Amino acid sequence: MQTSLVKIALVSSLQVLFSLTCFQDVVQAASGKGFGDNIFWRTLDDGKREAEASGLPIMLIIHKTWCGACKALKPKFAESKEISELAHNFVMINLEDEEEPKDETYSPDGGYIPRILFLDPSGKVHPEITNKNGNPNYKYFYSNAEHVVSGMTEAQEKLTGDTSKQGHTGDEL
Repeated sequence: MQTSLVKIALVSSLQVLFSLTCFQDVVQAASGKGFGDNIFWRTLDDGKREAEASGLPIMLIIHKTWCGACKALKPKFAESKEISELAHNFVMINLEDEEEPKDETYSPDGGYIPRILFLDPSGKVHPEITNKNGNPNYKYFYSNAEHVVSGMTEAQEKLTGDTSKQGHTGDEL
């Protein structure tokens, strides 16, 4: 009898631990990680599935917690009303640290950070959409909100079909 109670307690503890771990993953995926909690952020896999289903293009930001340039961009990005408004026309994906994909497709001109890439609804990276106002050696590096807005506007023009112009409704947290 006592052994059964111990087994039940152990199983219950494992179920609670598993549930908390899953909840933590959902919270982390939804978190702006400094780039704005008012934007509905997705994981890479969820974002690619949503983009394919919705017809919306993807904006993908890759950054690291220890990166000075990433830390400098975060408040500029998070406080931009224009970025927040344009985000409704994209599936927004935010990848930090070990979430960065190993596939070279996501590093078209190197592995520097932060990088912002734009993908079509099928998940294909469009390397021609770059920061036209930035350093030509680091085409996907954006240092301020105005440059990000410019990139988002270009991506929207090039990658948006009729479905995408509707944007998201009710995404804000």
